[in-house]
Amino acid sequence: MIKKIILILALTSNCAFAADGVENTKTQNTVTQNTEINKPPAGIAKDWDLNETEWNQYLNLMHGPSGHYYANLSPPEILGIKAETNEELRHYAEIAAKLEHDKLERELRFNTAFHEAAARLYSAEPLIKPFDYTPFTPIPKA
Repeated sequence: MIKKIILILALTSNCAFAADGVENTKTQNTVTQNTEINKPPAGIAKDWDLNETEWNQYLNLMHGPSGHYYANLSPPEILGIKAETNEELRHYAEIAAKLEHDKLERELRFNTAFHEAAARLYSAEPLIKPFDYTPFTPIPKA
């Protein structure tokens, strides 16, 4: 019992000591993207077909209301929404269209390969097996 009390006192004093050393802590929420942490800004901008100036403009927009309203949109989409001229609008729309086209092309190629692999590996089974869906229906059987 005495050992437990000593342990509690030791832990409590360590916590109090650690708290004394803390000054001016700050919590900050930030917008994150699916990018490599150590990649330089020019490399991230290139991933989105943007130049460094466009990337910095995107980052500035994300520090304002756009970061809240458009957190799930790509950088070219956000820049396009905030475009001030028709030329900028077309420019960012073309970048977004190209990136989306390339993404979908890769996804469809993978989908085809997946179904070919499933047919090869599980040719004797249906891809989706029948199951009893009555627990999910609100109308009981008569």
